[in-house]
Amino acid sequence: MPLDGTEMFENPALAKLWEVECTLATEDQWCKGRLHDRRGRHCLVGAITEANARQELTRPIIRAIKEVSGKHYWRIESFNDDPATNHQDVLRVLQRARLILLSELANADQPRAWYLKLYDKIVTEVFGIQSSDYSGFGLDSAPAPVRVKSAHVSYPDEHALSSERLSETTDLFQ
Repeated sequence: MPLDGTEMFENPALAKLWEVECTLATEDQWCKGRLHDRRGRHCLVGAITEANARQELTRPIIRAIKEVSGKHYWRIESFNDDPATNHQDVLRVLQRARLILLSELANADQPRAWYLKLYDKIVTEVFGIQSSDYSGFGLDSAPAPVRVKSAHVSYPDEHALSSERLSETTDLFQ
C-alpha cells in the first residue's frame, strides 16, 4: 500500500518480513494453535500468510528457527505451537530472519565460498594449476563451470586387482 512504510525496502522479502514483524509486534497480537483468532491475533504462519509472504519467508524463517532454538523444525507451525516457544522466541526468530535476508542480499553478487574451494581443488588435482595461477589465463577468479557430457568409465573387477596393488593402497591409509 502507498505510504505504509514498506516502499523504503528495495527487497520485497524484507518488506514482507517488516509486515510480519508489525503484525506480531506485541504479545497481545500473537497466538498459538490457529492461524488467527476472533481477537485479531495471529500465529507466526498466520502473520506470514496475512503478508502474502509464504514463498519468500519460509526458507529464511526455518533457518532462523534452527539457529535461534537449536532445534530443527520441519514446519514453522511446529515451532510456533511448541509449548516451550514464547513471544520473545518468535521475535528473535524474526530478527534472525532479517539478518539472514540482509546477508543474502549483501552476498548476492559474490560466488559462494564452497564453490570456489571446490573449483580450486578440481583445477589443482586435474590440471596442476594453483588458484594464484589463474591470472596467467586472464582470470581474476575461478571461471564458471562448463557442462561436459560424461564418458562411460569401466572399472576393473575386484578379482583383477593383484594382492600387491591392494597392499600399496592400504599403506596409503595407515
